[in-house]
Amino acid sequence: MPPLRPLVLSLALALTGCAQRTPAPPARPPLPPREAPRIAVLPFRVGELTEHATFIPPPDMPPPEGRPTAEDAGAEAARTLAARLADAGARVVDADVVQGAASLADAGSYDARFASRVADKTGANLAVIGALSRWRQRRGTAWAAESPASVAYQVALVRASDGAVVAVDRFDYTQQALSENLLDLGKFVQAGGRWLTREEILEGGFHRTAERLAAAARGAAAPSGPSIRLPGTR
Repeated sequence: MPPLRPLVLSLALALTGCAQRTPAPPARPPLPPREAPRIAVLPFRVGELTEHATFIPPPDMPPPEGRPTAEDAGAEAARTLAARLADAGARVVDADVVQGAASLADAGSYDARFASRVADKTGANLAVIGALSRWRQRRGTAWAAESPASVAYQVALVRASDGAVVAVDRFDYTQQALSENLLDLGKFVQAGGRWLTREEILEGGFHRTAERLAAAARGAAAPSGPSIRLPGTR
């Protein structure tokens, strides 16, 4: 009978050899790099947009004062928001390219699926759809207005791959006379003590909306701050 110690040593060497001969598990392939966001901003529609990116058209009746009547306003809104998104550091598809793709796509509905199809056609991986629900111009001049301008809109950022809503943003602003609301004094002074046009209000709202959508596209938290950036402010 062989001594116990040489036998244990032989078994240990045999097991070690087996462990060394066992092939290592195959390495996992590296994860694909995160796709850089590229956004297509669709022409806005006239109506309301819910938080689930469901579009609600206005009632079939003569529009009251302040409701947009021309779809041209929606195309210009999309163009302006695309420019502000570019200012916020986002890659955007040319507005004319998006408008052409949207006009050729099946326009039976204006929703997340429609946005996803337009994004695919333009090589974007994200899309923005929006609705103008109020678009009222001021009455009067910058220094003496009978009634102020007023703007309201809703937007949704949609992922092209599955139509999921990534972020939503809502804006509703009517410039107040100081006699009606002294709390609006700061904004009125920031505007140079004058009455803004609806285009200026829309531009100010889109600055903040673009920053929030650009952050959502990057997967970052939305920046805090007021809902409108008035002319001459940062």
